[in-house]
Amino acid sequence: MLNNRPLSLLVIDDSSNDAEIISNMLRNAGHAVHTTRIEDDEDLREALNNQVCDMILAKPELPYFTATEALDVIAQSGKATPLLLIADGLEEEKATELLKAGALDVVFLTQPARLLHAVLREAQAAEAKRSLLRCEALLEATNLRAQNLVDSSRDAITYIHEGMYIYANSSYLEMFGYSDMNELEGMPILNMVKSEDHVGFKAFLRDYMSGKAKASSFELTGLRSDGSDFDITMELSNASYDGEPCTQIIIRAQANSEELEKRLEDMSKLDLLTGVFNRQYFLDELHQVIGKPGKQGAVLYIQPDHFKQLRDDLGLAHSDQLLSEMAKALKHALGEGEHFIARFEGEYFCALLKNVDQNAAETITEALSKAVDAYHYQIDTKTIAVTGSIGIALYNEGTEDSQSLLQRADKAMREAARQGGNHYHTYIPGEDEMAEQERTAHITQRIKDALRNNQMHLLFQPIVSIKGDKQENYEAFARMQDEHGQAIPPNEFIPAAEKANLMPVLDRWVLAYGIKAVTQHRKKGHPAVLFVKLSGASLRDEKFLPWLRDIIKAAHAEPGSLVLSVSEDVASTNLKSLKQLIEGLQQLHVKLALDHFGQASNYANLLKHCNAHYLKLHASLIGDLAKNPEATEKVREITGMAAESHKLVIANAVEDPHTLALIYSTGIDYIQGYFLQEPSPQMDYDFSSMG
Repeated sequence: MLNNRPLSLLVIDDSSNDAEIISNMLRNAGHAVHTTRIEDDEDLREALNNQVCDMILAKPELPYFTATEALDVIAQSGKATPLLLIADGLEEEKATELLKAGALDVVFLTQPARLLHAVLREAQAAEAKRSLLRCEALLEATNLRAQNLVDSSRDAITYIHEGMYIYANSSYLEMFGYSDMNELEGMPILNMVKSEDHVGFKAFLRDYMSGKAKASSFELTGLRSDGSDFDITMELSNASYDGEPCTQIIIRAQANSEELEKRLEDMSKLDLLTGVFNRQYFLDELHQVIGKPGKQGAVLYIQPDHFKQLRDDLGLAHSDQLLSEMAKALKHALGEGEHFIARFEGEYFCALLKNVDQNAAETITEALSKAVDAYHYQIDTKTIAVTGSIGIALYNEGTEDSQSLLQRADKAMREAARQGGNHYHTYIPGEDEMAEQERTAHITQRIKDALRNNQMHLLFQPIVSIKGDKQENYEAFARMQDEHGQAIPPNEFIPAAEKANLMPVLDRWVLAYGIKAVTQHRKKGHPAVLFVKLSGASLRDEKFLPWLRDIIKAAHAEPGSLVLSVSEDVASTNLKSLKQLIEGLQQLHVKLALDHFGQASNYANLLKHCNAHYLKLHASLIGDLAKNPEATEKVREITGMAAESHKLVIANAVEDPHTLALIYSTGIDYIQGYFLQEPSPQMDYDFSSMG
């Protein structure tokens, strides 16, 4: 009801009858409600401290607690929670006294229509007041961040009002040879413009302020405090300072700008943890050679053996250090040249070998394997022995698909791991495709066994607001292991499940355990929402919605705690089933997200037919922000359309701070990716860290 959550009521009464009557009134009127009965001041303090409360309805007098005392407790809590009096039989004089003390209205159980109107009115007013306070706090924080950015900017920035200085940052002061803002305050800006330019600059300022100027920048000769002059370009824009309208002037810093841009570009290519190249750079470089005439080489997929056990033994911080050390060993062994190492995801590395045949690729791979084995991994006071499993997939000008190439390298790496680790294996298409059929059958059986024996597990990755919303969002991912304890990657067991028509069963397993997990997390006081992907098979399953209704009811899941994600391509080809799903989800208070959004040519048309609450952008759009202006424009177009239709946009696969910085200007609402946190067995992300 409020922000798509139930109305939370506290009823101060020594009997549960009135609380039940009020709850039934609201439910019968179509409003979800959560009611808690309060009997004394201790109960009220605990409820105000530990839960969101929209409204308090109070009997004027209880044997040990009065409405007057309740108003005192509310005042002491510092919260503006509205209190309404349940006043059947209350004398007019006493009611007036309590209204003067802070009660907002008087309601009567014998007048249900008036009671319902008053409760909803005050709840909406309280929500509006909370939203205003949040906006004011966000505005204050935004202004502070903006001021800090101005103060620390290398660009010279000043604010003027009617041609007089009101503020200048340190770069501006330094540029013109002043040491303190006090020297400038109240000074005309013309004092820092060479006299020959006064007439032209005054005319430009006059036209700009009246809206007649055709440009927003003006080239002139500046005048320093020592009388020396220099050529500058002033860029003007309308602004406000301390709440007053003014004009902002920026003089862009020219020194070392090319060097700075190069440093930022170099940083965008690197994985910050390990110092080697990142996934996006690897994929970009791979795209440059796949299927190109005369190009041949190999992709290596590398995994430290038994890493899960190492991480459990060392802890997260030291296991990250171990990955960094392993990256150094691989990079050193590969040496300088056209070959390079990248961190692909989690504990996995990839190498791109250019202009090599199978023999050369295997020679290099053997050297990498020996280097990892021989490297001394000094973690804290311990020396750790580490080996790696490496898969090799060869490419040439006939290779058309980089994704298939990566899957081959991954499968070869799995084969090396099954041989006991500290091995490498080369993918041979003829032999390995036959082995792949056997492996698919094996994985299919493994999925059935894991589902039957509850041997799968869930991981959770946070989805975090960059606009101040503290709601705790997580996406759930199913994970499973083979009989040797090695993780089977989703890009293997999901296709196997699809081929074996097991996706509806797998979806239901994830939903059942995911709903249970998020419900338990919410009971601990966390406002958590869980995103769960839904396959096309489940979307078309007529029995899915009744099953979902029953599992939500059995788990006592709160409305608004679940979001189902459907990929853009599945939604586009199943519009009739999607419409039926949306109608059913609305009745269950479950929201919908469109996943992998923005790649289809008709995505704008899809939005007209699909009342989704969230749009999760395709990872390639986010990966292209740093190097493709068209991707940025496309993202801004999508966020603009989303804002018009009251939808929220999520950026998936955010891998580095440079991408995050670019996201802030696009209108995106939420971010998700390894830069924040890799999928974890626990819902333990600190959402306050993005505040």
